[in-house]
Amino acid sequence: MDKSLLGWLLLLGLGFPLLSILLSEAASRLQRQQHPLAVALRQVREYVLPPLAVLLAMRQLLSVAGASWARLVETLTWVAVIVAGISLINALLTTKKPQIKWQVRVPNLFFQVARASVVLAIVYYLISGVWNISLSGLGTGLGVASAVIALALQDTLSNLVSGLLLLFANPFKTGDWIELDGNQGRVIEQNWWSVTIENPFFKINIPNGELSKASIINYGQGPIWKSISVSFSYNDSPGAVIPALNSLVTGIDAIKSEGSAEVSSYGDSSITYELWYRILPEDDEDVSDELKYRLYYLTQRYGFTMPYPMKAQYGLNTTQGILSKMPQVAENRQQDLATYLRSLPCFVTLNENEIKNLAEQSRFQSYGKGELIIQEGKEDQGLYIMLKGRGEAYVKDEQGHHQIVDQLGINAVFGEMATFPGEVSPVTVIANEDVEIVLIPAKEIVEAIESNEKFASEILEYIEERKKIVKLATGIKHEASPRSSNNGRRGKVRS
Repeated sequence: MDKSLLGWLLLLGLGFPLLSILLSEAASRLQRQQHPLAVALRQVREYVLPPLAVLLAMRQLLSVAGASWARLVETLTWVAVIVAGISLINALLTTKKPQIKWQVRVPNLFFQVARASVVLAIVYYLISGVWNISLSGLGTGLGVASAVIALALQDTLSNLVSGLLLLFANPFKTGDWIELDGNQGRVIEQNWWSVTIENPFFKINIPNGELSKASIINYGQGPIWKSISVSFSYNDSPGAVIPALNSLVTGIDAIKSEGSAEVSSYGDSSITYELWYRILPEDDEDVSDELKYRLYYLTQRYGFTMPYPMKAQYGLNTTQGILSKMPQVAENRQQDLATYLRSLPCFVTLNENEIKNLAEQSRFQSYGKGELIIQEGKEDQGLYIMLKGRGEAYVKDEQGHHQIVDQLGINAVFGEMATFPGEVSPVTVIANEDVEIVLIPAKEIVEAIESNEKFASEILEYIEERKKIVKLATGIKHEASPRSSNNGRRGKVRS
């Protein structure tokens, strides 16, 4: 027996079955791992191997190559190769984030071109090589037809060519935030005809022909620098305004940097400042509105003056109503504050001079909904008392989740770590609505504690109970139930 014939018998009788088993096992393992290559291997086994074995048997064993039915089998084999080849390209190339290390991320247009190239190359071979059909006449006809089609579809062809040139120039890729001709958006798709960009307001398809002529600004895929501007009076020094503006971004998760305020210009009646921050472009509209909202309360807290200030009246609103009709003169407000402090249980042990001193040194501050009043891990400025509105205190547990440790209503006292200079707050306090608070500076509270043992005992008792609640919250996995500010011993401080 001819050795070559024996070799083909062994290949077809043993080699193909073994190869089929290996492909089946490999595809099964990859399928369990949800590997994209599993589909391609399964199609090679099921679609390519059977007709290929028949084709080789006809050619090498039966010496049948030119018959029509032999050409039909070869055609079926190449059709199977097309199906499996496209699956292989789908596994090797991706237009999204690669699932596995060896996958190659390519633009959508390259992906489509690669698939089309496989199909066209095999179809050309089948027509000219298998069925021996001359394509010379067809080529001439196609040339004339192509010229006519090119004139009719010059815009479409321009988009196609421009798309290919853009891919080679690579001024941006899918996922980048770009700006062109006044439009901004994130690139979500790029194909042979257009590029699709999307922002929070609209989705737009820009033809590649127009895109190739436009000036493109590519901001990349990460956060970008944005800013808001504000003007304050010359009576407010930049040394006071800039740190206050920098604190404006605290507590906004969408902002990816600390605030960076600077003097923008000096006008005739005011100084203009720019507050810079880094943020994903999609979030900027909402965050910009939030910063402008917070700016009002920051102005009230620090007493800054706008170039054209608006007159407003603010009153204290307490459960006892002691300060509800307080005159809008600063001196009278401090006097009524002394009366209010004497009404709180935690201050009853202080004498008149001590109460008066605390009231004189205290400051009124306003916060808008969502603003941080104190922050976990940072020093408290002093002892806070809630005059109006509601807030909540929370900590972060080991998993980084927020665990509420207290609901703060009117008369609630917090910021107790100010009594220990150098210590940081164990909780974050956030305003649940528009609030007004009294801030008693840390220095004054420390002096009151040092001069009055009973007052010191009240404050220390409250601190110990707060520590217990914080330890409990940080040690559990699920959100703690909100605790009323009037529960247990803490009622002696808050009610």
